[in-house]
Amino acid sequence: MNHEDNETLCRVGRGTAMGQLLRCYWLPAALSSDLPQADGDPIRVRLLGQDFVAFRDGQGRVGVLDEACPHRRASLVLGRVGGGGIECLYHGWRFDVNGAILQMPNCDDARLAERYRANAYPVREEGGLIWVYLGARATPPEFPHHPWMAAPPEHRYTRIIASHSNFVQVMEGLLDSAHLGILHQDALPASDGSQRYDHPGKTESFRHLTSARAPAMEVQETSFGLYYAAMRAITHDGAPMVDTRVTAFVAPFTVYVPFDRGRVVLMLIPIDDEHTHFYNITWDDERPINTEPLRGQIDLAGGTLPDGARQWGFSRETHGQPGTAAKHNRWLQDREAMRRGASHTGLPPFTAEDAAMTSSMGPISDRQELLVPADVAIVRMRRLMLAAARSVAQGGAPPGYEPGQLPGDVVPRAARLEPGTDWRKLVTAAEAAPVV
Repeated sequence: MNHEDNETLCRVGRGTAMGQLLRCYWLPAALSSDLPQADGDPIRVRLLGQDFVAFRDGQGRVGVLDEACPHRRASLVLGRVGGGGIECLYHGWRFDVNGAILQMPNCDDARLAERYRANAYPVREEGGLIWVYLGARATPPEFPHHPWMAAPPEHRYTRIIASHSNFVQVMEGLLDSAHLGILHQDALPASDGSQRYDHPGKTESFRHLTSARAPAMEVQETSFGLYYAAMRAITHDGAPMVDTRVTAFVAPFTVYVPFDRGRVVLMLIPIDDEHTHFYNITWDDERPINTEPLRGQIDLAGGTLPDGARQWGFSRETHGQPGTAAKHNRWLQDREAMRRGASHTGLPPFTAEDAAMTSSMGPISDRQELLVPADVAIVRMRRLMLAAARSVAQGGAPPGYEPGQLPGDVVPRAARLEPGTDWRKLVTAAEAAPVV
């Protein structure tokens, strides 16, 4: 990839093509639990290289405003929430969730209170998340009601993983089926079905990732993004079969991955050019996975136990703090465990392994790479995102669902197919382009 394309792909600030594309969509900004009570403490939110303040007023409504007070630019994160809004400590200007001025103690001109306002952004609370629209449209786009939003809280488990990497860099790892059986071989089931870590969603369909490491890859583009299939030739009950895993990429930042039970959605949200919040949401309509023991099993297998997340620095609270995993300390890798044969990578499973690989490329990879056929989904995603960003910059429409199509229609699948079976029958995408 040339330097110009790489810059277009990765830069997300105001005035950039990718930043303009991302601002066409509703973005998750925080967990609802980050603002647990009415008139509680405000929080800072950083998205797409901009800083905001989020607060919950006395009616329980969430407001998202520019962090800097429009009067003299003091931080509203320092402000006091109450009296119907958030009050700047510097001069007492108070703003409601829509940015309207409720009081201006240092000014008696009521006309200015009506004329002035803070920059406020449309907000929705759905699925345990706070969503914000940062785009230029007077009327926000239709809000996407993803299927996991309807799951009861005890059936939905959400984690946010902080990464010192550009969001596309993190997303590429999710479209790279080949790395699973190599980097993550300690955590995945062996070919005989034995496994070190129990997980409520990882069972039969993960058995062949460690034994068939060079899958055949096919990509099917859609109006919303793409599907890609990773196909591995296997033998099942003495007969040749094709282990097939179909992953869905919903532009510009969402990936649905196949599990045997329950479902998983992953969202890669750019904090700025070099930092990403990775929303990992698991839900199951039948089982309460947000309660023990299932929640603990998910965290153990995924490497997201709270203590580990804090130690390795991919929790939001400890990310980038001294002593956490980083380049200068080789991401806290345990080489002795590798020599003993106790660990392939010397890192805890999955999350720490992915974080080390991704951040070791630098915050923004130069993408001077030697690619192979297994990388086709990554290449196609890059092309799709570049084309979408440039189209939107020229006044075109962003990628989206077809009329009448719902987010719940996008279905990843894992299945064993007989040789020659068309994997596209597993998914619903009638509008898709031909497989290449």
